[in-house]
Amino acid sequence: MRIKRGFTLIELLISITIFSMVGAAVYSVFANGIAAWRRGNKNRTYARNIRLTSEKLARDLRNTFEFSNIAFEGTEDSIKFPALVEVVEKAEGSEAEESHYEVGRLSFFYDDEKKALCREAKTYPEVFAEDEDEEDDEDRKGEVLIERVRELEFEYCYLDNATGTYQWKEDWKKEEQDTIAQAVKIKMAFDKKTEQDDFEKTIFIPIGTGRQKITLGK
Repeated sequence: MRIKRGFTLIELLISITIFSMVGAAVYSVFANGIAAWRRGNKNRTYARNIRLTSEKLARDLRNTFEFSNIAFEGTEDSIKFPALVEVVEKAEGSEAEESHYEVGRLSFFYDDEKKALCREAKTYPEVFAEDEDEEDDEDRKGEVLIERVRELEFEYCYLDNATGTYQWKEDWKKEEQDTIAQAVKIKMAFDKKTEQDDFEKTIFIPIGTGRQKITLGK
């Protein structure tokens, strides 16, 4: 008669240990793969937002125009210029919303507290009221466009009266310039955790001539 022999306790423990190790290894590889995919997807989303935001800024700048009561002005970390801004209002006698465009001002600036590139849109009456109240630039509250921005820098292309050549400067003051900048350069550096390379883009403005009221350096 043939005797059926089962597994001993030691054999069962060894088998369970081996299966556990194999399962842990498979899970670790799978988990690392999922984490890498999520990280890569997040980085791609962040990079796409940078590209779309820069395109929006470029479109807004190219569509600017000269307006006597709203100057084209800029500093090293902010820029503001005349533009058509969208105004959304509720339709009369209805809950539906309607939108139209009015002359106003767009501002793009660096929020040091939020570490972000922000955008602010104001209609002409709002700009006029701001001038009356002499609002400080530090009180600006805008829409956050890009977060985790470590550094933001704008540069402005102007026509040098002395040499007749185009140069770059770090601000654009209405007391010095006679018109709109020929081009605007934007530079951004990001938090290391974003794993994004530094960004730089030059935006040429169709109506910009970059003429100066004064000769710089004199």
